[in-house]
Amino acid sequence: MSSNEQNVVILARVSSKAQEDEGYSLDSQLKLLMGYCQQRDLNVVRIFKIAETASKEQSRKVFHELLTYLKTGVVFHLAVEKTDRLTRNFRDAVAIDEWLERDGRRRLHAVKESLLLHKEARSDVKFMWNIHLSVAKKYSDNLREEAMKGWAEKLAQGWLPSTPPPGYRTVIVNGKKIHEPDPATKAIMQGIFEKYLEPNQSIESIRAELELLGLRTRKGRPFSKSYTQKILTNTFYIGVNHFNGMDYPGAQEPIISKELFDKVQRKMRRKLTCRYRTHNPIFKNIIRCTTCGKMVTWQLQKGRYYGACQRRTEACKQNVLLREDRLEEQVSSMLQKLVSPRSDVIEWLAEAMKRKHKSAVDENQQLIKSIQTQLDRVLYMDTNLYDDKLAGEISQAFYTQKHTELTEQRKSLEERLQKIDHTLGASLEQRLILLELTQKAAELYGKKSPEKKRLIISKLFEEFSYEGGILSVNYTIFARAIAQNVLETQQIIGGRI
Repeated sequence: MSSNEQNVVILARVSSKAQEDEGYSLDSQLKLLMGYCQQRDLNVVRIFKIAETASKEQSRKVFHELLTYLKTGVVFHLAVEKTDRLTRNFRDAVAIDEWLERDGRRRLHAVKESLLLHKEARSDVKFMWNIHLSVAKKYSDNLREEAMKGWAEKLAQGWLPSTPPPGYRTVIVNGKKIHEPDPATKAIMQGIFEKYLEPNQSIESIRAELELLGLRTRKGRPFSKSYTQKILTNTFYIGVNHFNGMDYPGAQEPIISKELFDKVQRKMRRKLTCRYRTHNPIFKNIIRCTTCGKMVTWQLQKGRYYGACQRRTEACKQNVLLREDRLEEQVSSMLQKLVSPRSDVIEWLAEAMKRKHKSAVDENQQLIKSIQTQLDRVLYMDTNLYDDKLAGEISQAFYTQKHTELTEQRKSLEERLQKIDHTLGASLEQRLILLELTQKAAELYGKKSPEKKRLIISKLFEEFSYEGGILSVNYTIFARAIAQNVLETQQIIGGRI
């Protein structure tokens, strides 16, 4: 007998914390297997361990390393505590069977089951191996079935049964894992969605921004372009949990408004690439022809940019060409109308916005607290109802009726909770930044590059429309309110009211 024929590899596995608590720790398995090998003069050449903390990916990696090592030909024995410590699926069992069938000297030792499997083993030994394998497979299938039940219940309660995206963290409340905004990354993710809407921003530029800000995967790697796109399309940020191809109402606090999220999706669907060209007109991808619905494109002629739609309809063909320089004069004039003649009025507006925001936040908090109290009461009643049913104090029919009523109440309360605006903090900061921009935009506009000018336009103006040769330019709702306030201030100073 060659020296290699006594070589043995040991595999010890603990697949859950509960199993470790029940005496299946790695140390106890190794002690048993080492003693077994010593009694049979087997030479342990390598030990493979799979801990309860290992992920599924890590477990598969260790198992494949084990198979690769077994096939090197320097080992003829594999020792495990039980069949389910080795495998719980038929695919891995086939791989082990193939390893045994290729050489009659190879042995599988399942110590606690007193199973010694090899190529020439009797049929009843192979039959027991198949029974143990089927039992292990049944246990694994049952675990998955129970896990799916748990997932379904967690989703019904509004929580995602997996890791949340960047911007959130997992916390334990009343013994349950839930997700809440992460103070360290919440503002970053809100800024990322806003930044994507800026002209010349793309998924790649956002990926680079996330890397620059230091956000990484759980393994410490920079986000890929595909994962960045997944972030920007993740409905979790607006309070909707997507799981196994279905959407569920979420109980987590949204950190992105639905309006902002929808704008991001619309831009992504446009499939516009960020290209830097020799010709870089200021109003590209900004003005839309109302007649045909197409964007106005620009051509450089005699040192000036002229814009028009594709002119595929007779009405469009009658439209005169737009001139960029005249459009800039119009925009500059409108930006000037946003500048208040008195700085103290702007300071007063900022303070008023802060007071209004604080009042809205306080109202929200009170409403959330009230709804949560009602939810806790409904859950408490439902729990007591179930206890009464188990104790035989109420009938099954009465329990079913009341449980249905309480479930409907819970869903109604959760829907109300979902509709509350949870993004007030971010909106105040954005509005204060916009307020400052309204007072500086007129001065800055003429000094900026086409990209920066487009950014100013996107923040203070709604989409321009072009119909019948007439260009319509409108402020955003916020800028319109500032312009009205400036007009009223000028009238007061001029003594006309």
